[in-house]
Amino acid sequence: MARFRSTLIPFLLGFLPLGVIAVPAHADPTPARPAQANLNPGQANLNPGQASLNPGQANLNPGQASLAPAEPPARAVLSGEAGTQATDVPSLGQPLALGELVGKPIVRIDVTAQGDRWQIVSPVTSVDLGEPLSPDAARRAMRELLASGNFARASAEAYLVPDGAALRIVVVPRRSIATVQITGGALDRQDTLEAAGIAEGGEITAATLAEISPRIRAFYALHGYPAAAVTIRAVDTDEPSQVVLALDIEAGAPRVVSERVFVVAPRADRELGSLKQSYGLGVGARVDEPALAEADREMAELLRRSGFHDAEVSHRVLAVGPHNYLYVYLEPGARIVPVFDGNRAFDDDALEAALDLGETTETKTNDLTDRLRAFYVERGFLDAEITPSLGGKPDDAVRYLTFTVREHDQVRVTKRVFPCLTGDLSPDDLGREIESFLEEDLPGADAFSMPDPRGISDLFGPTRGAGGRARPVELIPSMTYAQETYERALKHLRDLYFSKGYLNAVVGPVSVLRATCSRRSPPGACIPEPVAERVTAQCLTDAQGLPLPEPPVPAALTCRPDAARHIACSPEVTLRIPVHPGPQTQLYDLAFEGNKGFCGQAGLSERDRALCADERPFSERWLSDLADLKVGQPLSTLALDAARLRIMDAYRDLGYAFAEVRTAIEPSPDRTRARARFIVSERDRVFVTGIVVKGAVRTDEQLILRRVLLREGAPFRQSQARLSEERIATLGPFSSVSISLEDPDVPQKNKRVVIHVVEQLPQYLNPQIGFSTGEGARLAFEYGHRNIGGLAIGLTMGVQLSYLFEFMIVDKAASRHYEELQIDDQLERRIAVSVTLPDIGLGPLVSMSLAGINVRDNQLDFGVTKTAIIPAITYRPRRAVTTQLALSTELNKVGFFPGAVGADKRDILDQLRMPEGETIALAQRIDASWDTRDTPFAATRGFLLSGGVEHVDAFDAFASVRAQSSFPESHFLRFTGRVSGYIPLAPRSRLTLALSLSGGYIQPLVAESGTYPDRLFFLGGVDSLRSHLAESLYPEDGLEEAREALGGDAEVSTDDIPRGGTVMVNPRAELRIPLTDLLQLGLFLDAGNLWIRARNVNLDPRLLRYGLGAGLRVNTPIGPLAFDYGFNLDPREELDEIDGALHFSVGLF
Repeated sequence: MARFRSTLIPFLLGFLPLGVIAVPAHADPTPARPAQANLNPGQANLNPGQASLNPGQANLNPGQASLAPAEPPARAVLSGEAGTQATDVPSLGQPLALGELVGKPIVRIDVTAQGDRWQIVSPVTSVDLGEPLSPDAARRAMRELLASGNFARASAEAYLVPDGAALRIVVVPRRSIATVQITGGALDRQDTLEAAGIAEGGEITAATLAEISPRIRAFYALHGYPAAAVTIRAVDTDEPSQVVLALDIEAGAPRVVSERVFVVAPRADRELGSLKQSYGLGVGARVDEPALAEADREMAELLRRSGFHDAEVSHRVLAVGPHNYLYVYLEPGARIVPVFDGNRAFDDDALEAALDLGETTETKTNDLTDRLRAFYVERGFLDAEITPSLGGKPDDAVRYLTFTVREHDQVRVTKRVFPCLTGDLSPDDLGREIESFLEEDLPGADAFSMPDPRGISDLFGPTRGAGGRARPVELIPSMTYAQETYERALKHLRDLYFSKGYLNAVVGPVSVLRATCSRRSPPGACIPEPVAERVTAQCLTDAQGLPLPEPPVPAALTCRPDAARHIACSPEVTLRIPVHPGPQTQLYDLAFEGNKGFCGQAGLSERDRALCADERPFSERWLSDLADLKVGQPLSTLALDAARLRIMDAYRDLGYAFAEVRTAIEPSPDRTRARARFIVSERDRVFVTGIVVKGAVRTDEQLILRRVLLREGAPFRQSQARLSEERIATLGPFSSVSISLEDPDVPQKNKRVVIHVVEQLPQYLNPQIGFSTGEGARLAFEYGHRNIGGLAIGLTMGVQLSYLFEFMIVDKAASRHYEELQIDDQLERRIAVSVTLPDIGLGPLVSMSLAGINVRDNQLDFGVTKTAIIPAITYRPRRAVTTQLALSTELNKVGFFPGAVGADKRDILDQLRMPEGETIALAQRIDASWDTRDTPFAATRGFLLSGGVEHVDAFDAFASVRAQSSFPESHFLRFTGRVSGYIPLAPRSRLTLALSLSGGYIQPLVAESGTYPDRLFFLGGVDSLRSHLAESLYPEDGLEEAREALGGDAEVSTDDIPRGGTVMVNPRAELRIPLTDLLQLGLFLDAGNLWIRARNVNLDPRLLRYGLGAGLRVNTPIGPLAFDYGFNLDPREELDEIDGALHFSVGLF
C-alpha cells in the first residue's frame, strides 16, 4: 500500500475544495514554499496550485506542496493578487501531495494584511485551535474573513511548527468608495473617473490606490496636459468599510499648438485650395490626441465628399522647446470629377445631385454607378444602361469619371394582376397599398411642371409646319416599376395578411410581363410580337391545404432589350403578383412559460408586497389581461407582437430590465386554429446600486439627481426612468437627456444608472426680423442665460419693436386713428425681462417665474400702454398637462381714439362700461391645458384642451378715469376655453382635418362694473376669422347698443362703435392637403361672432359670421409659412365690411 499511497493521495485530494501546503518535517534551515489558496469573492478559479474560493461555491483544487524541509518562514510566500475572471478558462495542472501536515492539530492561526493600508484585522472564530488541519478548515477561515466585506481576496498558508501546524491567512484589505471628490481638474469628471478605474460604490485596495495617480496623469497627458499633478487621499468615514476618495488635480499648463503645417504635394495643394483650412484644430488648440484623431477622420470625410475619393489624413506633433508644431499630412489623391454623356431626359446637374457626392463617403465607382442607375429606374427608365470610365493616370491631380448613359424609353406599368386572390381584400385594395409605397419612395411630378408641348400645339396650333418637339419627362410613381420598392410593398402585403389571420399567405414574387416589339414597328411605336405561350394561375395547395408558390413565368413572356441583337421591348408592362391567402387562423388558446416573478421571494418591499396581494402579477390571468387578445378572433401577428411588447414593458416596469418575451404560434394540423404561446425569460431583477451623471459640466449634479425617481437599492423601473428623463429635460439647459443602465448589454443583478445629458450653450443672443399683415415690420432682440450658477435658473431679456405702415391699414377708421397718433405711440413695443426658477423646494413638478414687461399696443379703436410685474407658479404633473397660477400688478393707460361725432363716442363708451385713462389693475389667473399634439405649429394628430379664468380688479389710482367716465373701477371674471382636434385622413400622408372651437365670457362682479378694453374679446385675423382683418369684427349687437346709448334718432358712425365684446364664440375647420414635401394647400371655413352684452347672445348657426377661403403653406424648419385669403360670405353694408382679407403667418392653429 505504501507504494500506491504517493499516487493515490494526490489523485483523491484533487477533488477536495481547497488545497493547503503541507511540508514534511526536516531540519533544513531553508523554509519550504507554503501551499497557497487564493480566495476572491465572486470569482471561480479551477487552476490547481492556486485555488480561488468563492463562498457558496465548491473549489476542488489541491494546494501546492514541496518536499523540501520547512521551518516557520520569516515571511510566507503569497499567491498572486490577480484573480482569474469568471470567463477565463484555466489550465489544469497535476495535483501535488500535501505531505505530513494533513491531520496535524492547528496550534496557531495568523491573519496578515497585505499592503500598507487598513492593517486592522479581526481574529478567526470559525476554526478552533487544536482542530486538525484540513482544506475545509482553511476554507472556513477564509470565508469568515471575506464575509465581513473588508477584504478583496484571501489566501491560506500552512507550515510546520512545534506541536502541530500553523495556519496563516493572508488577506488583501479593501474599502468601498462612498463618494469621489475632485478638486481642480480641467477635463470631464466622469471621463476622469473612468480613466482612473474608480467609481462611486466600487472597491479599492492599497495596490489599486497607488495606480490611480499614474492613470490620471497619463489620461491628462493624452489630452494635452503633460505636467498634471495628482494628489490622492483616502479619508475614512464613520462607516469602517467605506472611504471618501479626495482627488486634487492640478492640470498645469496645457500643451497647445504653436503652428500648424500642412504637408501636401504641390499639385494636390492647388486642387485643395482653401479646403485644407477646414481642419478642425489650429493654432492655440490643445494637443489632445483623441481630438486630433477625430479631426483627421472628419477631414478625410470632408475630402472624400469633395471629390477626393481616396483621401487619407494623419498628423504628427513635434515638440521643439516650448513650441509644438502640428504637422497635418494630407494625401488627397486625385480629385474625381464626374462627367456625363448620353443623358437626354436629365441634365448634368440632376445626375450629379443623384450621385450625392457632397453627403456620402461611399465613392467607389460601382457604388456611384448603382446610385445613378437607381436614379433612372426610380423615374421609369427601367432599361437604362450606365457605363463608367475613369480617365487619366493615377498620379494626375484631376481625373474625370465619365458615365456613359443609354436611357432608352420610359417604361410604364399599365396593369397589375393578382392571380389566386381570394378573401377580404380586393385587387383595388392591394393596388392602393402598393401605390402608397410607390408614392412615398419614388419621385413624382412637382406642383408646377411643364406640359407636353406637342399637346399644346395640337390644342392651340399651328398644327402644320410646327416641327418636332421634345417630350418632357413625366413622373408617375404609380406607373413606375422599381424592384426594391415593390419588394417592400409585397412585404407589407404579407404583413397585412398575417395581421388578418392568414398566417400561411403566399404573396409574390413579382413577374414582369413585357411584349417584344416586332422589327416591323415604326419609329416611336411598338407592334407586339405574337406569343404562343400563355400563363395561367395554378393556385396549388399541399396535402394540408396550404398554398404553394406559383411556378415562374415562361421566359418568352418577359422581354429583355438587347441592342446588339436588335431586340426592342414594349414601353408598357404588366405586373403579375400572385396572392394566395390560404386558410384564416383563429386564436383558441393562450399559454405562458417562464412567468415566475418575485412574489414568492423573501424580503420584498412594502410596495412589492402590496402589488402581489392586489394584482397577483405574473399569473396567467394577469398576463392574459396584459396581452388583451380575444379568443375566437382571427390571430393577428401585429396584435400578437403588440401583446408581446406590452408584457415585456410590464416586466421591465417591475424591475426586470433584461427580460425578454418571445412568441410562438402552435397551429392545428389544418391551420384553422392556433395557440399563442408567450415564452418569458425573466433573468434577474435589476436593482440600482448607484446613480451617475455624465455630461453635466456646468449644471449642479444634485439638481439633476433631485428629479430622478429611481432610488438606490430599489428596482430599476422603466417608467420611472422615462419620467425622470422628462423631469430633467424641463430644467432647460439640456438639448438631450437619456437614462440607461451602465453596460446595458450585460445582464447583471446589481447595476449603476447612468444619466447622460448634453448641455446647450448657457448664453445666447437671438436677433429677429419679421413681418406680418397685423403688426407690419418687426425687429426683435433677445438675450438669454439658461443656467445661472449651475442651478438651471433662466434669465431672458427681450426687446421687440414693430411699425405698421399706413398703406397696410385697410380699415378706413383705423387709418384715420393711426394718422392722429404721435410717432412714439405709432411704434409698438414689448420690453420684457423674466427669470425662471425650476426648483423652488416644492418638488420637480413645480417651477416659478417672475416677469416684468412694458408694452405699447395699438388696436383699431384704442391704444394701451402697460407696465406690469407678473409672478407665476407652474405645475406640470405630466408632459402633456400644464397648470399655472399667475398674479399680475399692472399700470395701464388706455386711450380710445376719437369717433366721427366727437363727444358722442364718450357717451357710447359710458353706456357700454368701457373705462379709459390710467388705472392700477390687480389680476389673478389660473390656466390649465392638456396638449397631445405631435407638433404645436402644424399638428397632424392629437388634441388640445385648454381653459382659464382670470379675476381682475382695476382702480383709478390717479383720478384720471372719473374725469372721463362714470366707471372708475372694474371688477370682473374672464373665462376662456379652447378645444382642438387633429384627424389624419390618410395613413401614409399628411392629409389632415383640423377642428377647433374656442369661446370666452366676461362676468361682471358688481353692478356697473366696466370691462377694461385690453381684456375684451376680439375676432378677425389669422387666429380667429380669416375673412376679416386682425381684430376688426364689430360686435353683433354693437350698432344697436350704440344707438340705444345715444337715443333712437341719433346718427351713429362705425367710427363711434368700439370693437370687442364680452362674449365670444369661434368654431373653425381646415383641411390640410400636402402637395409636395415643401408645399401644402389649406381649405378652411371659419365662423364666429361677438356680443357686447350677454343678454344679446344668440348661438343660432345662421347668425354667425362665416369666412371661407384657401391658403398656400410653405414648410420650413421653424414651422409652415401660411398665406391665406378668406372671403366674407355675408358682408354687412351698414358696417362697411370688406369682402375678404389676405393674411400671412408662421404656424397653423
